[in-house]
Amino acid sequence: MRIAVVSVAPLFPDLVIGGSQKVLADVVTGLKLAGHDVRVWCCATKAHFGDFEISGVVVHPELKLRGAFPSTHKVAPIDLAQTAKVLREAGDWCDRIYLHADAVYLRHALKDIDVIRSIHDYVYEEALISTLSLDAGATIVPSAYLKACIEATIAISGKETIERIFVAPNGVSVPNEIPIPRLPVSVSPRDEEDLILLFPHRPEPTKGVIEAFQVALEVQKLKPDKRVRLLMPAYSNGKVLDESVTVCQEIYALAEQYEASELVELHEWLPPNEMPGYLASGDATLCVGSFIESFGLIPVESIANGTPAICAQVGALRQFEGIEGAILVPYGDFQAAASAVIDITSQENDTCLSYGRLQISDAFSEKSMIDAYEAVIVRGPIEQRRITMSSEDHLILAPWVYVNDQEIFNDYTSESRRYPKLTEILRTGSEIRCDRVHASESLEIEVRIALESGVLIPKYIID
Repeated sequence: MRIAVVSVAPLFPDLVIGGSQKVLADVVTGLKLAGHDVRVWCCATKAHFGDFEISGVVVHPELKLRGAFPSTHKVAPIDLAQTAKVLREAGDWCDRIYLHADAVYLRHALKDIDVIRSIHDYVYEEALISTLSLDAGATIVPSAYLKACIEATIAISGKETIERIFVAPNGVSVPNEIPIPRLPVSVSPRDEEDLILLFPHRPEPTKGVIEAFQVALEVQKLKPDKRVRLLMPAYSNGKVLDESVTVCQEIYALAEQYEASELVELHEWLPPNEMPGYLASGDATLCVGSFIESFGLIPVESIANGTPAICAQVGALRQFEGIEGAILVPYGDFQAAASAVIDITSQENDTCLSYGRLQISDAFSEKSMIDAYEAVIVRGPIEQRRITMSSEDHLILAPWVYVNDQEIFNDYTSESRRYPKLTEILRTGSEIRCDRVHASESLEIEVRIALESGVLIPKYIID
């Protein structure tokens, strides 16, 4: 089958910026190895100079669908017209179009070609517009969490139908042996008294830059005999490949503001082949930001390469509860995160993580991911499902919240709020009957606040 892959996110020959780009590179490589004729069209940037290949798959950086952050939709009309022409040519060539992290609003250019799409976040405007306004024959997502968020949003927005949504967990390569630790050449070698914390994320504020500073500072307080080193990738001013991120000078300024300058060490963005050794070089990996991950590749990649991960209980990171080496803590609880670092680094990590690496290999294999994508793409469009709202006046807990004792954490506000009466009711079931809340004034107030803040949503059924 001839498969045209379209990605609004840019791809690069030797760098991977973000988890969805890694997934895309793995998927197109797998589709080619499965015998399909695959070509990729992605957005162009100033760093692109003509076509290139990823594992033998030709990539055409010819699309002009996004501007510089934050004006991502600020695109010249002539650029959109030229992009529509490119999309028509891709449609004429292929049997199926796969829109990776769909944000392609020029649907008319795709004519009658069957469209399969994937969604890899539910934060950015492009993803929200795609699911609420643009049609697809089927949608692929990396987690049950993201599937539930999309379905709930579409249902309560008033739409009456929804396409089939398939969960294909992101795949991770688990090496047979933990790699030899290798720090970036731009930072000093490891000393015996070092305690190295890794922050292998895009240096975007919501990914937890400031939170990582605060956790590192708490760790240093708890272990004054150690030299805590917080390693972060950053772009130099001349090499900004993603306009939405912070560059070196801004990170250093933030570190100084939070009195963490002595702990922070910045290095260049690393190519994929250097990541296993880098992840193996840390004592712990920090995933403590407020970004609503739809999967969370970094924690599983870190554990796969022998380093435990401290994760905030935000979004799909909650799915890693029970995986050896993944320690979940409430978002914003820097003391809990620091204590988790101390506890896990005092253990024998090789022994501790052996079962975690096995769990990851079983649950998140690259082959399973590629097979799932291929099955959905080759199968093509499937009949839409009907959405009906519950005839009774029932409310349910939104999929983007997390109940912790008497508090409920909302991923989209990054805040916890006490709901003592509501959480007491929820411990006996997942639904709230509106006709029964009036018996308690305090419960009625809590339910009203929960509805206004999106903690509770109307019950719906998808056939």
